[in-house]
Amino acid sequence: MTTVDTAEVEVLVVGAGPVGLVLACALADSDVRVRIIDKHEHWSPLSKAMTLTPRTLECFHMLGLADTCLRQGIMSQRINHHTQRGSVIGVADLGKLEGDYLGLLQLSQSDTTGILDRAAAERGITVERGRALTNIDVEGDGHRCHLLDTDGRTSTVAARFVVGADGGRSRVREIVGAEFDGAEQDETFIMADIEMSGFPHHAHERHQFWLDEGTFLAVLPIDGRMFRLVSTCRVASAEVDEEFVLNRFRQVLSAVGLDTVALGDPYWISRFNPRQFIADNFRTQGIFLAGDAAHVQSPIGAQGLNTGIQDSVNLAWKLALVLRAKAGDALLDSYHGERFPVAQALFDYNNTLSERVFGRDQSQRERLRGENERLREPAYHASEIAKLSQFAVAYPAPAAPITRSGVTPGRRMPACTLTTASGKFDLLRELGARRHVLLAFAGPYDTIESLLGQTLEKYQERLGNNAFRAHIVHERVSPAQRYDTPSGLLDIAGRYRDSLGLRFGDVVVIRPDGHIGALADTTSLSTLDDYLDHLFATAN
Repeated sequence: MTTVDTAEVEVLVVGAGPVGLVLACALADSDVRVRIIDKHEHWSPLSKAMTLTPRTLECFHMLGLADTCLRQGIMSQRINHHTQRGSVIGVADLGKLEGDYLGLLQLSQSDTTGILDRAAAERGITVERGRALTNIDVEGDGHRCHLLDTDGRTSTVAARFVVGADGGRSRVREIVGAEFDGAEQDETFIMADIEMSGFPHHAHERHQFWLDEGTFLAVLPIDGRMFRLVSTCRVASAEVDEEFVLNRFRQVLSAVGLDTVALGDPYWISRFNPRQFIADNFRTQGIFLAGDAAHVQSPIGAQGLNTGIQDSVNLAWKLALVLRAKAGDALLDSYHGERFPVAQALFDYNNTLSERVFGRDQSQRERLRGENERLREPAYHASEIAKLSQFAVAYPAPAAPITRSGVTPGRRMPACTLTTASGKFDLLRELGARRHVLLAFAGPYDTIESLLGQTLEKYQERLGNNAFRAHIVHERVSPAQRYDTPSGLLDIAGRYRDSLGLRFGDVVVIRPDGHIGALADTTSLSTLDDYLDHLFATAN
């Protein structure tokens, strides 16, 4: 029996894991009509991908969810690298980052999914579980999607856009015929979420032991009692059972001098050969791929889920802008143009990590492992934690007519430390993954209108009030000026402006995903106009 859904939606999201749920929530916040389906009747209770990066937490903050995640997880600020004999080689200290999230958050993927599922419900979105996509018919610039429920009932739904967030075995990717190129590694990863007592190191920090035999032991906290243990072995994953995994971890713990550590009952054990695959295109007309449907990452860098979530934040505002403000089709092309290189760069990074951990060439492996000692060098340390945090992710952008040390178009906007009359200005929530924000750094008595004039009117007209906000930033150098400062944002003593290398008259346009769209000064605003024109290029 087939029932036809007569109500059309603007976006159908296929897959209700964290990637699909983030996309659905972000679209709903932009008033986009969205439905989300998943072939499974419930999400997995297993912890799976349990590391959230600072950049992902910033994305969750945009959706109002970061505090909930922090309450339920454990923040590891430091990653300690040890030799097999226990001496510390180097420490990656994410506490030296700028921003509000100074560490890697350990949170079960099941908990992350639950938080996002509730957030979707609060936005009026009911996840349609037990409902699979079987096929898509392209109808003009829309799509007729055929669905199959677990009880055998079929239905169809019309959607302007379709996003496949349905994992590494994506049906959406199969339907569009995207090539999925990559390889499976020979090394078998073993993981166990397990009770552990007698661990002598700081239980809330992460620890990595580098074994001479060409493997490693990673210890990640889960709740102070439970830990995740990760290592590798050169036995085919099909031959590895639970008893083998537990015995192997006992051997590895003994090898690094942790004989007194006692292992309890495992909650979850996994063994697999890491795979790295990437789709040749993340967009096929009005159909998009996100997360594992677009790129399957090795878990060695703990970046896969985080990269998928940032796919969703990148795509959501672009879809909304095309639907709401009739922005140009080129804006949708930029999703692949921006996110494909990020995934490809992570493949290269993961491959380097793999060579460092278990490379068969011993001299090459030892050379790469020696780089851990460089964590003591400030510049190298800063570069490494920028990668770990995903703050280093940057998108291609035209050369700006002016340059500033802390603000570069295409890069993440550094954390904002401005205030208002009622307290701290929350830039991430102001962005909300749904609107552009303009900051104009001005003298004490300038107004936003006098500085930007017609440029401000253009942004308001093209983007609309819900998708754009502009703020003027003043400075106060003493408490005596408290009642003499015009309305706007306050940068006390110019500390934020100075830290970014900005000057009076500089204007920064920040995209809804927190990346810098444009930089100009008020003597030449053409860069801002060029950015706006680019958003609406080829618009109907």
